[in-house]
Amino acid sequence: MDPVVTVAPSREDPFVERLSAAVGGPAGDHRAPGRSGWWTAVRVLIAVAMVALALGVVEKQHCRAQGWTTPDQFFHACYSDLPIVYQSAGLADGVTPYVDAADGGYLAQPVLTGLAMWAVAQVVPDGTQPQQARWYFDLSTLLIAVLLAVLVWCVLRSAGRRRPWDAAIVAASPLVALSALVSLDLLGVTLAAAGLLAWARRRPLLAGVLLGLATTARTYPAVLLVVLGLLALRAGQVRVWARTLAAAAVTVAAVLLPWLVLNRDGVTSVYHGWADSPAGYGSLWLLPQTLLADPRPRWVQSLGLGPTSLSAGAATTLAVLGLALALVAGLLLALAGTRRPRVAQVAFVVLAIVVVTGKAWPVQGSLWLLPLAALAHPRWRDQVVWLATEVVYFVAVWLYVAAASDSDRALPPAWYAAVSLLRVLGLAWLVWCVVRDVLRPELDVVRADGTDDPLGGPLEDAGDALLVRFG
Repeated sequence: MDPVVTVAPSREDPFVERLSAAVGGPAGDHRAPGRSGWWTAVRVLIAVAMVALALGVVEKQHCRAQGWTTPDQFFHACYSDLPIVYQSAGLADGVTPYVDAADGGYLAQPVLTGLAMWAVAQVVPDGTQPQQARWYFDLSTLLIAVLLAVLVWCVLRSAGRRRPWDAAIVAASPLVALSALVSLDLLGVTLAAAGLLAWARRRPLLAGVLLGLATTARTYPAVLLVVLGLLALRAGQVRVWARTLAAAAVTVAAVLLPWLVLNRDGVTSVYHGWADSPAGYGSLWLLPQTLLADPRPRWVQSLGLGPTSLSAGAATTLAVLGLALALVAGLLLALAGTRRPRVAQVAFVVLAIVVVTGKAWPVQGSLWLLPLAALAHPRWRDQVVWLATEVVYFVAVWLYVAAASDSDRALPPAWYAAVSLLRVLGLAWLVWCVVRDVLRPELDVVRADGTDDPLGGPLEDAGDALLVRFG
């Protein structure tokens, strides 16, 4: 068996190669496989991820020291849901999520995430309210650090033996520093990544269990199950996928049923809340309200247009239509290409459409896309284009939210709308890069050595059982 040659990004990626000039140029022969010593790729990248997370703690330090108060937390861009929800959802008062309702109603989180937040609250020491909030944030940070380390490991293993350094796109991402500590979304992201890795290792039942758990932590992993089904349909592996789907369904039922029996309203309140809510921050459906709001640019005034707020029902309908569009796009990519696309490619494109057309696209929502982006298109230049727009948006959204308290220091609505559109364009660029690789497989760097799909699992090197041709 030929030895596996590990791809060095500084040799293979033109963008990284140019940057490497600052540290002595591309990697040489001394970086060949087997000569890395103790500092293997996984250890280096987990260390990098911890540095990125530490920078996130520094970024949140003002709020951690002074408290999460409005509008200070927005002007310093150190807002975090974690201490806010700890107080507002009654976790600080010993309220049991989904059973007891706090003053603000039931905990507005999917069940597994809510249980994790409740578990952290149980070990918060006694003290004043600010002290407890700080303890809750610190303990949550430790949990997020563990989740991040596991996520990096999963992405590294999912990238295949040739390309472990693709996981650096996750480990060194500014999204880790800026958004990982805003919420506990990394629980669902990590479980989803672990589920895809189990699929890649040809363990469909374990994949189903993990993806089922991920779906009870964040709803979006259900989309990944559909993507696997579409690709399994093309490869004639529907029976294997059915085992994964069944395991996921049983897992979701096992997690939700006990709480549904105790209090159905407590469990379903988060989903009813989504359906009844208007368009939120980051959503395209907020643009009619923000882009046309005063002070309006002159060209908008000349058109005689004014701000319009979409109703909650209209925003929900548009989000559902966006989901349908995403599934149609996934169907076309999976079944109509000359070569079966990789799992990460279809999953990233479908999820990106779901995110962009959703009712809200919070800053932490981009974490859902990050592992798939790294696996779908491991090209640093294109990743930087997308991530740069995320960084700009992260600053802009907090300045816009602060307008409710101090409009003189805040970002005007039209400027916020412009940055929101820039963010969409940044993600659209990366989506186009992935679609281009699907349409022209010879451009896909992952397949450059003849590899079929590191995440393919039972689909890897399978023939086409169903192929749709147009024209």
